[in-house]
Amino acid sequence: MGQRTSDKALEPALLKKVPLFGEFSENDRTAVAALMVSRRYPKHAVLVYEGDAGDALFIVVKGNVAVTRVSNDGKETILTILREGDFFGEMGVLDGSPRSATIKAIGEVEAAMLPRKDFLELLAKSPNMSLSLVLALSARLRETNQAIQAAAYQDIRTRLAALLLHLSGQFGETVEGGIRLTLRLTNQEMANMIGTTRETANRMLNRFWDEKLIDMQTGHIVIADAAKLKTLVG
Repeated sequence: MGQRTSDKALEPALLKKVPLFGEFSENDRTAVAALMVSRRYPKHAVLVYEGDAGDALFIVVKGNVAVTRVSNDGKETILTILREGDFFGEMGVLDGSPRSATIKAIGEVEAAMLPRKDFLELLAKSPNMSLSLVLALSARLRETNQAIQAAAYQDIRTRLAALLLHLSGQFGETVEGGIRLTLRLTNQEMANMIGTTRETANRMLNRFWDEKLIDMQTGHIVIADAAKLKTLVG
């Protein structure tokens, strides 16, 4: 288990943000919240390590986390980023296998844990929850397949354009001049998402800036020309 601050009870109202419990009544959410413990983690903390026991489902209550794996040569890859309302750890909970990835806090994060036994009992009682889980897993599998295909056939420029468009869909807000990414990633984190070095990612971001595809004056990336990025992706 990763670094954390003290545990506390989960507020039932927070489960309203979680699609997995979207069809639950207020009373049901209160009952589920009573089974869960909420923990706060500082920036860059590890919530779980690859290989840990899959003994609980995690819900991201506040903040964002990166799902990462390290290759045999020690290179870290960020598989995806999860935001408020997302969950992780479901595979280990379902089949009892060890964690298949390491989960890291991008900024300060609050996450809640639901023990495996309680989660499996809820699935057995709630067809809607089971359906939500299947849909979420299908979407993740599709996203993973797309990422694998992109890594095999796209160059770094195309991969970066695709990443920026993906992030704008998840974390974008409309501002004057384009779409601002509310999530701040380091160049190393972005490099880890597209399979390149920090120096290459930095160089390509600056090239996009020079080409007026993005703007980075404020510290947040602003997508200034989404149409051109889509053209690059094809």
